Amino acid sequence: MKTEGYCFLYSVPYDFEDLVQLNNSYQGGKFQKVRQLTIHDKIPFEHKLFKLISEDFPYLRFLYLSNRHPQQDKQHSSILITFPYLTCLNLQYAHVDYVELFLLKNNAHLPRLLNLRIEYESLTKITNNFTNNVTYFSFDRLRSLDVCQAFVRPENFHQFFPLL
Repeated sequence: MKTEGYCFLYSVPYDFEDLVQLNNSYQGGKFQKVRQLTIHDKIPFEHKLFKLISEDFPYLRFLYLSNRHPQQDKQHSSILITFPYLTCLNLQYAHVDYVELFLLKNNAHLPRLLNLRIEYESLTKITNNFTNNVTYFSFDRLRSLDVCQAFVRPENFHQFFPLL
C-alpha cells in the first residue's frame, strides 16, 4: 500500500501574492498580500473553512477551488461568506455543492465577480436548466463565462447573464 503525504510551511508574514495547495488542514492566519489562492483536497470542504478563508484573505481576487467530493454538512451557516474583491472564480473541478455555496446569493456575497469558469453541467444543475429565479444568483456582473465546452444558449440565458 502506497501512502503519500504533503507538508507546506509558510513564513509569517507571507509576502507573496499567490498561495497554492491550501487544504482542509488550514487553521487560520492573516494573509493580507495574497491575491490568488488555490485550494484543493480529497476531503470535503465545509462552510466554516470558506468563512475562515474569507476573513483571512481579505484582498483575494482570484480563487481556484478543486474538490470533487460533496459537502458532508450541507446545512450552511446563516453567516454569509463575503469576498469583497474577488473578481475571478474557477469552479471547473468543484463539486456542485461548492458551486451552490459560491453562486447562490443567500450563501455568498461576491460584489465584484466578473469572471467565472465552471462546468456547464453544474451551471444547469444549480439553475434548474435556467428555470430558477435569476435573482438567486451572483451572475449579474459577469463579463466572462467559461463553461469549458461548446453549448447552445438556452432561450433565457441572457436573463441570467445580462452582460454576456
